[in-house]
Amino acid sequence: METSMRMIIISLLLLLCTSLLMASDYRIIDTKTGKTATVSDMAKAMKKSAVIYFGEFHDNSIVHALELDFLKAMFEQNPRLIVSFEMFERDTQSYIDMYIKGEMTEVDFLLNSRPWGNYQTDYKPLLDFAKTNSLTVIAANVPRPIAGKVVRSGANFRDQLSEREQSYAAVKLNTWDDEYKEKFMQTMESTKMHGMPGDANLYENMYLAQCLKDDTMAESILMYLGKDPKSKVIHFNGDFHSNGYLGTVQRVQNRQPKLRQAVISPIYVQDIDEFVFSKDYAKQANFIILLNEPTTER
Repeated sequence: METSMRMIIISLLLLLCTSLLMASDYRIIDTKTGKTATVSDMAKAMKKSAVIYFGEFHDNSIVHALELDFLKAMFEQNPRLIVSFEMFERDTQSYIDMYIKGEMTEVDFLLNSRPWGNYQTDYKPLLDFAKTNSLTVIAANVPRPIAGKVVRSGANFRDQLSEREQSYAAVKLNTWDDEYKEKFMQTMESTKMHGMPGDANLYENMYLAQCLKDDTMAESILMYLGKDPKSKVIHFNGDFHSNGYLGTVQRVQNRQPKLRQAVISPIYVQDIDEFVFSKDYAKQANFIILLNEPTTER
């Protein structure tokens, strides 16, 4: 009996230590107040938002864990959720629908949906939660082969698409010469410095492909939201697509200016305990997640 009780106490202490370790690895900041917040605080603050973008660093396990916590917190206050993914593409929507409804095995689903390499650890928990609770899931992104045609052919890419492929790409394409383009080109220049080849025409085509992804995701989000206006969409995407309320966010706003949106954005810092808040962070997101700069190259 004493041994069993000792094991229970040890297990509880280990769980507590794990929780404390996780808490020391990140810090959530409400950019409206500059104060530290919890996942529950984020969910409450976004109660009136129709579309919420959870930006991620694709290879950060802390952010992925917080995504699941946030999805659960949002579901508790409003079960009418639609879960949207950059990581799944429009031509796989029927497979996602069948899997969520229990009409397709996971093996067959994975064979047909082209999951990312980190699906099992990072996106399966989100999809499983949606499946368990019968939530609608959106395969929001444009198929990669179509994006590849944009990079190769530029503005004339639609001439190379079949009728079916046309249906997988956004009808309206916005290629504004704005802050988003400037950020994108700066990123491309930094990759060039690290050995990635490229020229002005290639970068222009890559920006066009980036815009097609954003416009397609925006169109997908609004299409599903239109079917159930009282629901909320939580869209999971790489941070670049929503940081600064740009990318997909600005394209949804362009289509529906009065729609209330919110953004969560992760940030790497030298030391989360030494972080100094500035009101400028409010221009980046409604909430920021501070993460310690990784010690190894990511």
